[in-house]
Amino acid sequence: MYPSVSTHMQAQTTSAPGLDTPPVHFIYHVPKCAGRTIDRHLASALPANAYHRLRRRRGLGRFATGYDTSRLPDPNETQVVSSHYLGISLDALFQDRLIKRSLLLRDPASHFVSYYNYRMTRYINEGLQPYGIDVAYGAMRRNFITHYILNNFLELNWAQIASLSDQDKYDLTNAFLSMFWFVGDYTLCDDLLSVLGDRLDISPNAQLHNSFADLSRGAGWTPLTLDLLPETTVARIQDDNRIDQRLWETWREARHETGVVRPAALENGAASFIGGEAIRFVHQIVRRLQRRWGHVDTGVAVPQRDPAAIV
Repeated sequence: MYPSVSTHMQAQTTSAPGLDTPPVHFIYHVPKCAGRTIDRHLASALPANAYHRLRRRRGLGRFATGYDTSRLPDPNETQVVSSHYLGISLDALFQDRLIKRSLLLRDPASHFVSYYNYRMTRYINEGLQPYGIDVAYGAMRRNFITHYILNNFLELNWAQIASLSDQDKYDLTNAFLSMFWFVGDYTLCDDLLSVLGDRLDISPNAQLHNSFADLSRGAGWTPLTLDLLPETTVARIQDDNRIDQRLWETWREARHETGVVRPAALENGAASFIGGEAIRFVHQIVRRLQRRWGHVDTGVAVPQRDPAAIV
């Protein structure tokens, strides 16, 4: 574990803010894990000075931190902060308050399907072209969720991540999640909003966003579903993304019992991170070409507007 991260984790678990100081909730959003539903609900239920969603930092400043605090309300009044880019360095602004962290996860196969549907509807609505699941999967970083946590939440850069073994990544991510107030599968979104509603004195009933109906509406795209993927494809995704798979198996039912969770064993058989990044780069080029000019004959399966016809 990197010293700065280790020291921070130890400080968070041993410090004791004043009993009269209300806690602040940090809600970490991994893409396609119910983040939009949570964000929209909290934004409508809480005053502007009580809830803030951090935006991604733009320009050269993004090399310092991934998040933009320029519009952050007074930290003494803020009750909830959420973001896809909620870096651990933000803790310094709330050092006198107990931080209660929450995160929802997803298994790698259903995560890929959801992310694929999101990208297809987005591109179609922008006048671009859909592309095949092989290209989409090839362009996606393996163990996307684990690497997302390491990069955007623990603020490790590409070189630091590349230097870690799979076991190191797994151990570091598990150590981070053991600090959390609530962790679970994305289908536990209602459970999370229920306990947040009790703590914040707001309604727990949220309107679902980014649902299948939302994806279909306007784009003329029938979302791909997990049951349309061959079993061999699902098995391949699980094997290629074994850190994410074990992470999900470990934490999917944790809820508030994060302190007693014992991580599932991570089997041997690591693939090269740098090699995988090189392959991903090639697929990203193909993806860019196909979404702008359509499919060229590369032997890769390409969907029509109905994904049922592609697998």
